[in-house]
Amino acid sequence: MYLVLNLGLKSIRAIVFGDKGRIVVNCSYPLSTILNGDAVEQDGAEWWSKGIKVINDALENDNLRKKIRYITVTASSCCLIPINKLGEPLSNIIMVSDKRASKECIHISKLDSYKEIRKDRSDFEVKSSLMLPKILWLKNNRKNVFNEAAYFLSPNDYFGYRLTGHTAVDTFNAEKCFFDSATNTYPTKLLKELKIPLEKLPKVVQVGDLVSQVTNEFKKLIHVDKSQSLEYVVSTYDAICAFYGSGVAENGDACDVSGTVTSLRTLAKGRVEISSTAILSQYQPEFDVSIIGGSNNLGGGLIEWAKQAFYSEHDSPYELIESEAKKVSNGADGVLFLPYLMGERSPLWNDDARGVFFGLSRNHKREHMMRAVFESTGFSLRNILEEIENTGREVKIIRSSGGLSRIHLVAQIKADILGKEIQIVDEYETTALGAYLLMGISTGLFKDLKDASSITRVREIIFPNLDKHEKYSKSYKLYKDIYTSLLSCYSEHSKLHKENMYSRSDKIENM
Repeated sequence: MYLVLNLGLKSIRAIVFGDKGRIVVNCSYPLSTILNGDAVEQDGAEWWSKGIKVINDALENDNLRKKIRYITVTASSCCLIPINKLGEPLSNIIMVSDKRASKECIHISKLDSYKEIRKDRSDFEVKSSLMLPKILWLKNNRKNVFNEAAYFLSPNDYFGYRLTGHTAVDTFNAEKCFFDSATNTYPTKLLKELKIPLEKLPKVVQVGDLVSQVTNEFKKLIHVDKSQSLEYVVSTYDAICAFYGSGVAENGDACDVSGTVTSLRTLAKGRVEISSTAILSQYQPEFDVSIIGGSNNLGGGLIEWAKQAFYSEHDSPYELIESEAKKVSNGADGVLFLPYLMGERSPLWNDDARGVFFGLSRNHKREHMMRAVFESTGFSLRNILEEIENTGREVKIIRSSGGLSRIHLVAQIKADILGKEIQIVDEYETTALGAYLLMGISTGLFKDLKDASSITRVREIIFPNLDKHEKYSKSYKLYKDIYTSLLSCYSEHSKLHKENMYSRSDKIENM
């Protein structure tokens, strides 16, 4: 059997897979997030303790424990963990949506060694969400942590190191540290100019590589006999795993994965070069495919925010939120919501952007705002879709998974806004499923990607209403115009906040 540890932004889950993707056990614990202005952090010690606890919960049945042969870890990309040689985090984890490295991005962009990289990689652009600017931020602001660090790792690599004693990063995660998968090299000239030691970055391996047996110390922690074979397999970060877990395998297959964030990506055969920096084209030589698309900062996380902000008196308000949103017709009676509560990644890449309710009138109520929040998930998705289609890719249908896909009204709104057929995948845990499929391919359980993807099933098909699509298109244009008109305001707002605000740190559960 196969064990996937899925380290999400809001929870950590241990999922055991049996034959043909059957989930045998699924256990989870919530994770806390610390928000303080531009800073977004989590606690690596909490990750590790809850990781061990959730694995032991999943393997409570001793017979099941004896059958586990392979383990992998998937997590969000671009979360920076500086560790010492014992594998202990030296500070809180700098999360993907942390925006403190904006000055470091400006500095990097002016360097000749960076400009050389840009000549060969026109689709590549330094952004505060990436790993290298975060490492430079540590160097500039947490010098003791920077100097003491033995390695700078992503969440996958951190757990891999604790499990095996070896540092290893997959190519997709390594790209967040400016690794060039075409030449299989880190940017040595840039690293030297930034005075970031190359030896503090992990060794790059291919997705699906078997790194080694886990250590006897780790086996002891999860009560596995030291004679039992248990190998650690490198998968990759959550958006890519979920992409494969959605069942994509053919040219033009696309998937919308909406957990805390939303990822929209499509598959193209062969290596595809694009000029846009709004989205990514990531080539995987093992399958000879390119994955084109990107992730925003909040998808299902918008619903969690709405729950905490407007329904805190209810223990389980999701049905109430949906029922209230259903009371309101398309267009939310003139209310539009810009969902940039934590800035925005793809396709806008604007750290200063913030959430906005536009068009509020005296007659509007909570349900109008909730309807606008629901509709914003479709507008944000369409923003990424347009960038994908601008590269010449044709997207006819979109497979949908993640927690947000379970809200039927959201799925219908997305179909109407996009004008595309939405196929709801039966297993919404597509991140873990994709990690399992990647392990299965590398260990011979599946022949190839097409064979692995065949186990994914579609539960429901949502067809778009083309009349509503036409009306939503007018609202979508206004949605984009509002954002554009606010660019200077966002910038000024950011300056004011950095000067006078954010003195209080908030700790929240469920991003």
